[in-house]
Amino acid sequence: MIKAILVLAGGALGALTRYGVTYFTSKAHSSTFAFGTLYINLIGCLLIGMVFGLNEMRGVNHHFRLFFTTGFLGAMTTFSAYGLETIGYANSGEFSRAIANIVANNIGGLLCVKLGSVLARYMCV
Repeated sequence: MIKAILVLAGGALGALTRYGVTYFTSKAHSSTFAFGTLYINLIGCLLIGMVFGLNEMRGVNHHFRLFFTTGFLGAMTTFSAYGLETIGYANSGEFSRAIANIVANNIGGLLCVKLGSVLARYMCV
């Protein structure tokens, strides 16, 4: 039962974080580009990379991984929103924006996972 509660609590915080970041991002950017989704996905990739790096160096408590990786990051990151926004751009004839969204989320996400892993290793030295 504790495992389900950890995932639930992490998920609630992750969903609230996602809402907050996308809300404030929409206020900060006048563009119609999906910056909120991009930022959430990049932050999520950075954080999961850090957890991966810490786990390799020191090990990460299983309960923390359930709370943070499965719950918090699972609810915070937005792959389905990214897909919907990309298709929306393409359907509206905004093909360059759709491609930019694909490149920014995929390349940026991979780079953030690697950066998070490197940062975690640096922090453990």
